[in-house]
Amino acid sequence: MNSKNPVPAFKIRISGKILDYRIGKKVDLKEVENFFSKNFQVQKIWSGGRHVLGYLEKGGKRLFLKLSTSEGIGAVTKNEYRWNELFNSYVKSSKFFVPKNFSCGFYQNLFYHICERFEGNLLVKEPKAHQPAGELLDNLESVVEFPQLVQSLKLKAFNPFFDSFNFRDHFVNKSNGWLKAIPKDVAEKYNLENLQGIVNGGSKLLFAKTRHGDFTPWHIFQLKNGRLGLIDGEHAMANGVENYDICYFIQRIFSVLKEPSLAQKTLNLLLKRGYSPKKLKIVLCARAIGGFLDEYLAPNPDYSYADKFKKWVLSS
Repeated sequence: MNSKNPVPAFKIRISGKILDYRIGKKVDLKEVENFFSKNFQVQKIWSGGRHVLGYLEKGGKRLFLKLSTSEGIGAVTKNEYRWNELFNSYVKSSKFFVPKNFSCGFYQNLFYHICERFEGNLLVKEPKAHQPAGELLDNLESVVEFPQLVQSLKLKAFNPFFDSFNFRDHFVNKSNGWLKAIPKDVAEKYNLENLQGIVNGGSKLLFAKTRHGDFTPWHIFQLKNGRLGLIDGEHAMANGVENYDICYFIQRIFSVLKEPSLAQKTLNLLLKRGYSPKKLKIVLCARAIGGFLDEYLAPNPDYSYADKFKKWVLSS
């Protein structure tokens, strides 16, 4: 994240402390390598922004390291570890996978987890505009099925960072927190209160469903035999609102990859499958607000695609 004011919506409560899960600190990569070399063959260690990442091997197993760089980031990284455990305990036979955990622990009070390393290609290599999306197009039907499977999971006591909460209130408050973090002149110029009004009024129509929380094409691997692997479940929870993952996916395709036609194809697939246009619109309106916040936090904000997405959602 850049030097703009911290966003309250990006904070979590852990053991009475308020932590930011987006701000990390610099970690000495050589020291990290030395630490893990005691028990693993270290192939590569690098900085991945909020985490130190690595390729490890042990006993012939190819593994992936994810080391947090702050207590707040460690909290969501622990949540990812728990999500991997839960998914793999509930889903025994499927063409959809999340990594199997190998181990976890602490390095200088920073949480890390080690899991299996997926062998395959990401559907989209990185979150940048106009990335090659052939593999995403080829797998779009299956991609749409993946969040349906996630939503079907009946997970218990898996609402991290909250002792108790109403899922609808949480959804509305998150969206409103994003809105409040956007400069007032930007919010007024693009009439973002209108979007929040749709979220406020429509939330009562939504039901609680399990979500992954960061369902994007650059987090999905194409594995062998038509299977798909999903990583980065830091924001997974049992009581998200329905359709959150697929709406997040659509907004990312439209505004980050800058591929409106692919977003429309995805929406068309959902409508053919019987998704409610009204319910989709409510969640997409929240994601449109989130898109404006993402752009505000960028080094050089350009709201053109955020505005295009907003207009597309309202006209859908």
